[in-house]
Amino acid sequence: MNDLKNIDDLVFLLKNKIQNVKSGDKVCIIHHDDADGCTSAALLSMLLFKLTNQFPDLFPIRGPNNLSRNLLSKLKTVNPDFVFTLDISIEPKKLGIFNGFVLDHHVQNIESKENMIYINPRSFENIDDKVPPTSCMIYKLYKSFFPNDKIAWIAAIGITEDHRVEICKDVFLEVSKDYPTLFNEKNINQENVEKSIFGELWDMVRSGRMIKRNEGAKIAVQALIECFDDPQKFINGLSTNSYTLRKFYENIEKETDKILQDVLKNGKFYEAKKVIVYEAKFSKINSLTSFASDKLRQRYPDWIICVVGREYGSQNKKISIRLEQTRRNVNLVEVLNKIKEKMPSIKGGGHKSAVGVSLQKNQLNSFFKIFLDSI
Repeated sequence: MNDLKNIDDLVFLLKNKIQNVKSGDKVCIIHHDDADGCTSAALLSMLLFKLTNQFPDLFPIRGPNNLSRNLLSKLKTVNPDFVFTLDISIEPKKLGIFNGFVLDHHVQNIESKENMIYINPRSFENIDDKVPPTSCMIYKLYKSFFPNDKIAWIAAIGITEDHRVEICKDVFLEVSKDYPTLFNEKNINQENVEKSIFGELWDMVRSGRMIKRNEGAKIAVQALIECFDDPQKFINGLSTNSYTLRKFYENIEKETDKILQDVLKNGKFYEAKKVIVYEAKFSKINSLTSFASDKLRQRYPDWIICVVGREYGSQNKKISIRLEQTRRNVNLVEVLNKIKEKMPSIKGGGHKSAVGVSLQKNQLNSFFKIFLDSI
């Protein structure tokens, strides 16, 4: 990683890289398709437009394993002058023929290349709870160029998703100043913010990938760009893409009601450990396990939530595990690492309060036995 000492150093490095982009350059952004990735892509797209008068090409993906040959072929066809990767742990050597950076915040140990550098705040911040999400870092980059633009509300959506409200209070205070009728919460913490309009905005943004996968994630980014100076326009679906996104969100709301009812019938409640295990039913909606785990965490904030689903594109099982970090003093990454010592074939990672796991169906019982013994 780069020799960074603090967030100011990181933003300075990003700024130097962005300043190399000139009018007429072709730029591609690869970004995670979740709310943190989409809000980051929207902010960086708007920044590049203001600097060069043209928008970059967007390539949302589910995660690092989705950096496919097909995507690389598309990038080669575009032949961009710069490639910027947001919120995904991709090794720079996989993008080695391009110039740019990989901006990440997950637990990784990845080497930079001279032309494609890897930037991660974990190079100077060892405490997981204090590592900022990508949306916060891109927000600070944007504000270093245009300090008067009222775009904090976009960054706040990604921050809410990544459970980093407490370390990004300055962003929410900026939202209160910019749009006092939108957000004016005095006690700024994760739980209160999720109960505010930002819980709905988070669901709106992630509904894109849930309904239309990559195309839906693009719609979410474009909707944010269309409404960058008017969050009410975004909320009420008053632009072309925000209208579509609003319809997606309404479908997701219906799915939420079904999940909350079904978990009462079919969920396993381990009272002694305060753990709920719920196997999500088949659905045409994508990323349902992570969505359901967040909704159940909000409904049962004192419990650890484990939602099991089928991993997209394979017969493996995916488990999304969530907890409300203000209520449970458990580090899910540490728990997962202990399980990996006994079950080295399973894959997964994430944050202290949110992890994803991939494993074979026949490993589920063993996984949960060790999991329950580890907390």
